[in-house]
Amino acid sequence: MGVGAQEVNVKCRAMYARLLKRGDYDALLAMKSVSQIAAYLKKQTTYAYVLRRIDENEVHRGQLEQVFKRSLFYDYERLLKFTAGSCKAAIRAMFESFEIDDLKLIIGSVCSDHEQFLTGEDLIYSRTYSRYPTELLLAADTMEGLVENLRGTRYYKPLLPFAVRENPDYLRIDHALNLLNFHTGMGVFQNSLRGDDRKTAVALYSTRADLENILFIYRIKKLYSLPASEIIRCLLPCEYKVSARELLDLANCGGIDELTDKINGTFYGFLFPKGRESEWEALQAKYFCDMHKKNIRLFDGGVNAAFAYLYLKELDIKNIVIIIEGVRYSLPPDMITPFLTGYGA
Repeated sequence: MGVGAQEVNVKCRAMYARLLKRGDYDALLAMKSVSQIAAYLKKQTTYAYVLRRIDENEVHRGQLEQVFKRSLFYDYERLLKFTAGSCKAAIRAMFESFEIDDLKLIIGSVCSDHEQFLTGEDLIYSRTYSRYPTELLLAADTMEGLVENLRGTRYYKPLLPFAVRENPDYLRIDHALNLLNFHTGMGVFQNSLRGDDRKTAVALYSTRADLENILFIYRIKKLYSLPASEIIRCLLPCEYKVSARELLDLANCGGIDELTDKINGTFYGFLFPKGRESEWEALQAKYFCDMHKKNIRLFDGGVNAAFAYLYLKELDIKNIVIIIEGVRYSLPPDMITPFLTGYGA
């Protein structure tokens, strides 16, 4: 049975309180091996439950990553069972974005004649939660066969135009799935949520879409030669803090220098400092980290507390993986910490 927003808020704050603290990160940074990291997480942290069957003396990085992903999915499950109504619908919409991530992997594998071999561990969501026929999709030999196996699902119509093309158009396939994901989430937030929950959820989702549009334009202009009209067609339909006119100006830029100058002139310019492109992703992660920490501490609504916790849990996992990778290569802590989001907060 679902509970009210206040109970969801209290539960999410309690779950958030069990995520790693600065002291835990410092302890992990002092470790000399992946086995030592696994042992610490197994004995000292909230990850003890998901690591209970792991032999820390035999574990490897890939295995830990899959365990952590299962841990994140388990938390989605817990919150879905705990909630009801609009809160449950909003959390489910976010959870189902992992299904789209898996579907992109499956499409890439099928269209490459399965050169991109996928194991069960690559498709944890699809094999455990998905409503599409994962095994039939993996068995398809062509994009046409894959799309036919999606008949009856929400993916069939958006992907049907790509079924008969000889060469897969990965850019537009990716856009079609991103567009479906965007409309699904925004539809739930706008039609089901009310008050501060609706306002905050829509703002967060729209901010993410704005930033994805800017990054998409930058990457396309840097790596490919597409006309502005084609670039605009591949953007998410969002004009939250970046107008259609601004997006068109970005798409029409003649070179990267002009583009970065114009990006700096947008509302989000502070997240895209010119000459520091390698830091853009980290700056955006920190921006969202700060917003979610503020939301989980200040707002009483259940939906945004759930979103905040789930984002911060995913960030916690990413930080652990970064530390594992740094320790594997014997990097000193001061070379690892700059890549940890929220470490100094």
